[in-house]
Amino acid sequence: MVYGVAQTLNKNVMHNEIEIFAQELEQIAIETYSFMQEGNDEKVVKLLDRVNLLFQKGSTVTQNLVSNAFILPLTSLLEMNYSWGMRYLKILPLYLKKEHHSQVYASGL
Repeated sequence: MVYGVAQTLNKNVMHNEIEIFAQELEQIAIETYSFMQEGNDEKVVKLLDRVNLLFQKGSTVTQNLVSNAFILPLTSLLEMNYSWGMRYLKILPLYLKKEHHSQVYASGL
């Protein structure tokens, strides 16, 4: 019975860590978008590279979190602000760009 309790506690801890990581990614997305609006390309590139490394080296869980909590909301905002947003979509690092393209073309339309 102790094993079952330990498993449940372990799942709860993992779930909490995932939630915290997702919130951190959302905050990074907000910061990135803010720097984009300010035209601070240097900080934008640093944040994008940081998230790209997380996506590239991370587990499947990490990649899903980056995809859902960072790439999707950020690129959606950039596409809505097409006049200046396309500039930043073009400088997405390789792995983030690939994930963005897979999201865009996922419907097969």
